[in-house]
Amino acid sequence: MKRAAMLLALLLGGCAMGNSAGSPAGSATETAGAPVLRIAADPDANGRRPVAVDVVRVADPALARRLDGLDAAAWFRGRAALRLEAAGRIAIASWEMVPGQSVLLHSLPPFAATPVETIVYALYATSGAHRRSVAGATALDVQLQRDGFTAGPLEGGAPQ
Repeated sequence: MKRAAMLLALLLGGCAMGNSAGSPAGSATETAGAPVLRIAADPDANGRRPVAVDVVRVADPALARRLDGLDAAAWFRGRAALRLEAAGRIAIASWEMVPGQSVLLHSLPPFAATPVETIVYALYATSGAHRRSVAGATALDVQLQRDGFTAGPLEGGAPQ
């Protein structure tokens, strides 16, 4: 029994160590180049509950205006239908962030169209739009706070 416990402890310790960069081998964070997205959640983000975050790149100005009118709750309720309806004109990257977590990406999933706008939605427990539009930024910095978030260009990120 002691041997099994010792073996389990060693295996779990090895899994937790990972590689020296702190990310899995071959992950997007290991690719060369400037980062394109940073999402950082404060320790008390969303009242210490996970926050669903979608970064939406939109290639159609009319669709961008329509999405600008949606709050985060409406976006998350209807995103599956919108994804089908707007195929080829929209790209969505999604995360569920826990308080205190941060993510730094050097690439996003490929999108054939040129985005005219990027919209960030964060699903908070508090009322509010919880939507930010960032026009023209190729690298984004998203800061999840207790009752809301900020989104803007990422300093030192990919060139504009």
